[in-house]
Amino acid sequence: MAYILPFKGIIYNSEKIKEIRDVVAPPYDVISPEEQDRLYKRLKNNVVRLILGKESENDEPANNRYTRARDYLENWQRDSILIKDNFPSIYIYAQEYHMGEAEGFEKKKRVGFIALSKLEDFGEGGIHPHENTLSKPKEDRLMLIRACNTNFSPIFGLFTDKTKRIDSVFNDYMKQFPLYDLIDDAGVRHTLWAIRERRAIEIIIKEMADKQIFIADGHHRYETAINYRNEMRKKSTTPPSPSLHGGRVRDGDKPYNFVMMYFTNTVSEGLSILPIHRLVSNLSNFDKKKIVEKTGKFFNIEKLSFNESDEKAIRKRLFSDMKERGEKEHIFGMYLGDDDYILLTLKDEDVLDKLITNSRHPSWKKLNVTILHTILIEKVLGISEKNLAEQKNITYTINTREAINGVKDGKYQMALFLNSTRIEDVQAVATTGEKMPQKSTFFYPKLITGLVMNKLE
Repeated sequence: MAYILPFKGIIYNSEKIKEIRDVVAPPYDVISPEEQDRLYKRLKNNVVRLILGKESENDEPANNRYTRARDYLENWQRDSILIKDNFPSIYIYAQEYHMGEAEGFEKKKRVGFIALSKLEDFGEGGIHPHENTLSKPKEDRLMLIRACNTNFSPIFGLFTDKTKRIDSVFNDYMKQFPLYDLIDDAGVRHTLWAIRERRAIEIIIKEMADKQIFIADGHHRYETAINYRNEMRKKSTTPPSPSLHGGRVRDGDKPYNFVMMYFTNTVSEGLSILPIHRLVSNLSNFDKKKIVEKTGKFFNIEKLSFNESDEKAIRKRLFSDMKERGEKEHIFGMYLGDDDYILLTLKDEDVLDKLITNSRHPSWKKLNVTILHTILIEKVLGISEKNLAEQKNITYTINTREAINGVKDGKYQMALFLNSTRIEDVQAVATTGEKMPQKSTFFYPKLITGLVMNKLE
């Protein structure tokens, strides 16, 4: 199912760049304008100039952030700031991070590898999406790949291998000196090694051959890669040339038919999915009492009252109860700004069949995020699908304290809390061809950009 290849990555030259942390960046879609400014000031060769260049009021078709990214890329390669790896490689990528509140941090480590993956149209192979995409981000990324002909960031893919055969290949290599080892601004440690031995590469390729791949993050960039491939197929009249892995290139093996992807095993330690909470604002005629009454038609309501001295303990109880009881119940948290946290447990799953009249797979209907959107956001709060898509009333965050403080300060009218979506639910929904509601998963930590890139040539 998965057709992967090693590749000669484009990497920063350690003789020119002394601190790799000065040139890497988070994924483009989580970089705020403030962080963009900081990254611009950090070092003139920071990858942010490639993935999210600044716009100018004088931009035009011949001079814009995409053409500037192309020029930066060409100049940095000419000046050997960026260099091409000498050997086709598969890159081991490890991330060490902490989870939990300050009083109980848990250290975790996620290990995967970066390789090229053959592009497949959704529904026609073994690569499955789980989220819907929007046209504007895809248009933006298509302009960038047209200008630069480069994958700057890997797509985040998941596979399942209970034998952990591929994971075992990594052990010897991870004892060696890495290409890069850095700690980012969020305290996450990123380490990269290169596997260049043919035998080890062949084992990984063979083991991946029968695997289903689920896209965890990077849906817009994956669909952009498909759109770019389709454009290039129409234009392509070039004769066969040497392939990335030896031999001659057939049409199906041309570089634009592949995309750089990070793969990690769903049964390996270190895979974390964070819940994305909902913050509600700009609702007219907002009435807390009526909202609780309407919510009570569908949910059992438990109020966890607190005062200033025990607020922290009650808040901790809210989330621990949600996590523990969430194994068997559809349970949510609500905060309306008073001295109560509220636990909500769904009374009857069958109500979903009445509210969701279109044909949806049962696995999709039973998702917590589906229940939250269908009942609480649409039915109780009356927020339309249009307003939801345009984010007129809903803001998203993974930070519970930010959510609670935002309600206390009056920035938001209420907060709705969820448990994490389970990986088996992501796989079940994706396999059926369904798409999860927007902002259903947050795979943590994000893959950093700038460790290795893939030139499509």
